[in-house]
Amino acid sequence: MIGAVAVGILAGCASEPDKYDVDEITVESDPAYVYCVEQGHKLERVTENGKRVPYCVLSEEERYTVWDFYEKRNQQEN
Repeated sequence: MIGAVAVGILAGCASEPDKYDVDEITVESDPAYVYCVEQGHKLERVTENGKRVPYCVLSEEERYTVWDFYEKRNQQEN
């Protein structure tokens, strides 16, 4: 009986996606992402030096890391 319960629990865990394997940007979790999207821009992730770097894309010629874009906004407000 205990074995059946343990198997059921493990089977349930195995079907859960690994949150670190998901390759999508969660906008609501980061104020810099939210600001970029609210301004009508596109989010894009690029691998640089083995790390995923999120960018706020304003146009084909202009893009900033999301935090650079967000901080630039804060500097303009002050």
